[in-house]
Amino acid sequence: MQGLAAMPEGSVEGPTTVTGASVSIVLPTFQERAFVVDCLRSLLAQQGPKIVEILVVDGGSTDGTRDLVEKFGAPVRLVDNPRVSAAAAMNVGIAAAVGSIICRADAHTIYAPDYVDRCVAVLEETGATNVGGRMTPVGTTRFGRAVAAVTSHPFGMGPGAFHYATDRRQVDTVYLGCWRRQDLVDLGGYDEDGLQWAAEDQELNLRIRQAGGRVVLDPSIRSWYFPRDTPRALARQYHNYGIAKASTLVKHHTLPTWRPLAPAALVAVTAIGIVARKPVALAPAVAHLALCGGLGLRLSKEPGVDPARAAAATAICHWTYGAGFWRGLLRVLTGRGFDRRPGATR
Repeated sequence: MQGLAAMPEGSVEGPTTVTGASVSIVLPTFQERAFVVDCLRSLLAQQGPKIVEILVVDGGSTDGTRDLVEKFGAPVRLVDNPRVSAAAAMNVGIAAAVGSIICRADAHTIYAPDYVDRCVAVLEETGATNVGGRMTPVGTTRFGRAVAAVTSHPFGMGPGAFHYATDRRQVDTVYLGCWRRQDLVDLGGYDEDGLQWAAEDQELNLRIRQAGGRVVLDPSIRSWYFPRDTPRALARQYHNYGIAKASTLVKHHTLPTWRPLAPAALVAVTAIGIVARKPVALAPAVAHLALCGGLGLRLSKEPGVDPARAAAATAICHWTYGAGFWRGLLRVLTGRGFDRRPGATR
């Protein structure tokens, strides 16, 4: 696993305890011109603990992202990520960081003024290895608003607490994350080699829990995420999520959570019914589509949510996720590896 094994332990500057700690924010980017300015402005507006740097670790953007970042100046610093992926960006950022606390950020997100302050406070109060908040989506288009509604509903996302929990709890994963830097070094950082890109966060949290650490969700850690706003972009995202879960299963012989098995089973039963020409086997698919329609009608009570778009978004999330999971396992059976970076081809 390419990671942080060679990082010198003495590279941390400042305190190594949480109280009074210095914070390095690591922000992976790749073609984020539309989002990076608002993201950085919200990070620069943070209150509370001392943020010594915001490391924008860029994978070679050609859309103007780098120029926008360079205009900010200190404490924002542009760092090159020749390996492109978010996992590689995090490892580059962790190695370059001078803070004793690492706070992961995402360019598609804006942050409450006390976001970092709450991360550090919860890290100290709980003694957890990783802490984070909810993934709260905000749609900016008609389809985006439908996606936001669907991904905030249990039928849309299953029992994933990081989508809608209202109380502090121990969980399998959180949105983004905040750690003591030394804990990340001890874990070997992010896995860049054996996983599909986008598997990095949930796989790291799985290793944390396997090592006896805890992952804690606290909804007082607030941020707002901008989801994909076209059907094609949403389908690509969730298809890749399915492949990512398969890559984690192959590596660890277990899943971080059993949630992916529901859409995988839906796709498998439907495919078997079509191949076997057994109409009765299509009943789960018909029932699922009816449930998607029902959810669309229910979510249409929310402002700006169109029922047809909400139903379509639900179906897209479930079917592409399930198809991606099986495609990931097929890659293994056929001797193909996983794509380690966005846009990779094999």
